[in-house]
Amino acid sequence: MNYFKSFLLTAFALFTLAACNTDDLRDDVDNLKGRVESLEAQINLLNDNMTAIKRLLEGGQTITEITQKNGTYTLKLSGGETVTLTQGSAGEIKYPEISVNDEGQWVVNGEVLTQNGVPVQAVGTPGNDGITPKFQLTDDGSYWQVSYDNGTSWQDVLDESGNKVSAVNNGSSGGGSTDTFFESAGIDESGDFFVIQLKGQTESISIPIVKDLLCEIMEPAEGMNKGYWEIGAGEIVSTTVKVKGDNVIVTAPAGWLATISEANENNEATLTITAPTKATTLNTRATADNSSDVTVQVNKGANWAVDKIQVKLSIIRDYYTLFEEGEDINIGGITINKNTYQDANIAVLDGTEPVLDSYFSTTMSKPVILFLSGNQEFTVTGTKAISNDLIIMARYENEKPTFKNTAANGTLRPRKGSVYLLNLHIAMEGNTTSAGFITNNDLTIENNCTNLVIDNCYFSGVQKPLYYDNKTANIYGINNISLQNNKIQLTAATVLLQLGTATNLASYKNFDFINNLMYSANAVNGQMMNCTTATDAKGEIVGNISNNTIINIIGANVYFRYQTGTSLNMNKNIFYMADAGKTSYLYSFLYENPQVPSIDVTDNIVYSPGDSKWSYYHSNSKVKIIPDGEKNQMTLHENSPITSFDYANGVFTLTDEMMTGGYGASIN
Repeated sequence: MNYFKSFLLTAFALFTLAACNTDDLRDDVDNLKGRVESLEAQINLLNDNMTAIKRLLEGGQTITEITQKNGTYTLKLSGGETVTLTQGSAGEIKYPEISVNDEGQWVVNGEVLTQNGVPVQAVGTPGNDGITPKFQLTDDGSYWQVSYDNGTSWQDVLDESGNKVSAVNNGSSGGGSTDTFFESAGIDESGDFFVIQLKGQTESISIPIVKDLLCEIMEPAEGMNKGYWEIGAGEIVSTTVKVKGDNVIVTAPAGWLATISEANENNEATLTITAPTKATTLNTRATADNSSDVTVQVNKGANWAVDKIQVKLSIIRDYYTLFEEGEDINIGGITINKNTYQDANIAVLDGTEPVLDSYFSTTMSKPVILFLSGNQEFTVTGTKAISNDLIIMARYENEKPTFKNTAANGTLRPRKGSVYLLNLHIAMEGNTTSAGFITNNDLTIENNCTNLVIDNCYFSGVQKPLYYDNKTANIYGINNISLQNNKIQLTAATVLLQLGTATNLASYKNFDFINNLMYSANAVNGQMMNCTTATDAKGEIVGNISNNTIINIIGANVYFRYQTGTSLNMNKNIFYMADAGKTSYLYSFLYENPQVPSIDVTDNIVYSPGDSKWSYYHSNSKVKIIPDGEKNQMTLHENSPITSFDYANGVFTLTDEMMTGGYGASIN
């Protein structure tokens, strides 16, 4: 603190004038340091006492455990919190006389504390929590200052005459201190109450002591933001509550639903909260005082323990509204906005017209943008041509409407333009032919397509390619293919992007496969991209395969197999194989012309409890680059990078080591 510096400079000046010897100087400096540390300790005690008093005055709390040591009471409250109260001892400073008036306002030396002319509440009122002031000394150690924003800003404490409140003992009591905070504090004669008598107050504060009463809401693992639990509209979430007592009551704000389960043998219950939907406002029989409080109350006889957590609806982006207002929508790094698509054919569909066939044709004169919402399945049937830009997305970011082709051999065939898919559930259980979900057909394509971008989608039941191009006579392809932030469930061996024996490789310029979860409940062969053309077809692709989590996908046919290319970056991926005896390869380039691609595969995690193996490159690869100092066969990670597996819902929890190191996909 600054006052320590001023004391120290003064001391050194005096010591120099007196020509003290070195030992005396050291002793005096040590004594001065000890004095300053004592001042700081006394200030900390004052602030701890302020916190404790505010917490005890808030109500809804009992004391479950009390310990006392050297004048300090440690109180464990029924809400799980622990506070300390210290009576104090002889010291260097004079505590201000602090109390709380009948209106629940802080009073210092007989004067109500104010902030901007408004009394500062110790006891909260409906919709407003109380404030715990913090105190410090001025730089010279002479006067008290107070902060109402946890120490961000400070102002002088003034008495009723407008004078600064002194922190210096005047020595009138023989040098004794007046730093005691309470008149008295302790357990009453009955043993049932902890009683506090503040200075200058006639009435005491009595807090019941009830040993088997507890109510503590545990902070949820996700969703907390600036003191609020942010929950999506219609979303159901839960957290743990520690409870002891006779009865448990839960209340929620209007429009919200809250329930609590029976406690288990560890006194843990589950608090489940359902947020209101966009379209309805629920009426609950009981609501908390604060419009954002979910409150849990537990009683033991006549005593109650209360805890609360504040909730609010998270802000859900409405992509249609954003588009209409001219805002940017990002799909896999590509910006979509109204300025770019001023003449687009736009449709907002809620499922009442689920068939989308009419939006596809060989003569699409305008780009088509479809905003889908609701739980209805949206469908196309058979082969559908795309002859202009096509954008299909969920209207609301927290929804994934289902989109599927109802024909087993049905496929989308882009002829030109770009295809963008965002926030969709793409159901591929019915796609059972090699044509897959999207096909490049050499008989119909008119020019190179610019983009195929799929972002934040869930592919279920994948057993055939997402994209298929196997026409050797075709000279056109797609310049940029990007799959980002997707969850891809494989149910059979397949290739996500199958180029097969295509010879139009110069059309394929870029391939991004970033932050995807690709998994199967059982081990299956799978590839991200495959091309088997081993001729000089002038492949120029730039590949980026990073931050993906790959579970039970066997790369026996190589995860990324291509003719040749410009570069491949394959880093920060996690490969996990539950089965034993499986062999996988990261990459293979079948040709070296016109250039040897630049390859970086230096930082990936491979693990198998069954001792399956991974290699950097396949033996057939013409390019064989590995990290310096390593062999082609990769070293298995010592521990599993994944702590829990939920194949039914596609939820896999990475270890702290993986998350801290930035490995794997960061999607749920």
